[in-house]
Amino acid sequence: MFDQTEETGRRPGRGPCGRIVSAVFGTIFLITLLSVPVTTTTSRTRQDEGSNIVVRTTYPGEGTMSIFRVLSLRARPKPGSAVRVRSTQWVATMAIVLALGLFDYAVLCRLLRLGRRKEEAEEEGPGPGAAAPLG
Repeated sequence: MFDQTEETGRRPGRGPCGRIVSAVFGTIFLITLLSVPVTTTTSRTRQDEGSNIVVRTTYPGEGTMSIFRVLSLRARPKPGSAVRVRSTQWVATMAIVLALGLFDYAVLCRLLRLGRRKEEAEEEGPGPGAAAPLG
């Protein structure tokens, strides 16, 4: 039923392919999860001497921040600044990394398994129903 070795009674390992792909794409996914794309808006007010007009200037900026810093700035905002998470871009990037990881696992590991199966079939030789070579 299972491909068990007689000595250990366990199935042989499938190789390090799954672990390597999981480690690489897991690390990339973790980095993507922790670095959040944000838009920061900083504003400054200015009033000229002898004038009643107050000028408010805002400076938007796009970048990435650590998720911990974003949560901290959202909990205790600094006066004159705002942080907005670009969640669509963040989720799309994580989805792309996840899809590429699954695709690489399916393609690379399957190719390696097929190559290994061919090598094992060649080592075992012809099956019991195979004809003897002529000569």
